[in-house]
Amino acid sequence: MNLGQGSTVEDFAVLGKPVSSPANSILSIGRRAYIRCGTIIYSGTTIGSDFTTGDYAKIREGNTIGNNVSIGSNTILERDSIIGNDVRIHSNCFIPEHTRIEDSVWIGPCAIMTNVLHPPCLIFKSTDLQTRPRCLKGPILHRGAVVGAGAIILPGVEIGERALLGAGAVVRSDVPAEAVVAGSPARQVGTIRALICPPGYYAKGEIYTWRK
Repeated sequence: MNLGQGSTVEDFAVLGKPVSSPANSILSIGRRAYIRCGTIIYSGTTIGSDFTTGDYAKIREGNTIGNNVSIGSNTILERDSIIGNDVRIHSNCFIPEHTRIEDSVWIGPCAIMTNVLHPPCLIFKSTDLQTRPRCLKGPILHRGAVVGAGAIILPGVEIGERALLGAGAVVRSDVPAEAVVAGSPARQVGTIRALICPPGYYAKGEIYTWRK
């Protein structure tokens, strides 16, 4: 395991938990990480600098995580996903295998993502590496997307740049860039350029300009 300088690891954290396959089994974490109590990070994942976790976060093997990423308490990140820089994932979220989250994405608490088109499925359990990727399709969240608390994103769905998913939305189809969607099933109800800030700190349409 490689742990960068200036990092802090609290009690009961497990770093470099062994995986079934010895290939690429080194855990690498960059500088100034803060790993909180009870976090489990498996071998075979690479993490950039300024990484933080909440208590009891769980991160499986095969993930690539960028710089300045925060993963909240009790959140589970399954294997073989890619997370960019400056990403915030709040507490109690579930991120499945083969998910891609680009830079500056913000994910609210209790968001759930899925990756199996029709569970339970025998193909999903197959060890044939050429077959499984066709069945497993994690969501893709493009740069600057915002996911509201409790939103559910179905397999293979793409969320466009700076799009906003309302709290509790059930998203079963692709979302255009800068769209605002809400409801179950989620439907477009506007764009981020039409949003207002009730306290008045931002003018109409300026709420997410800082995310560009």
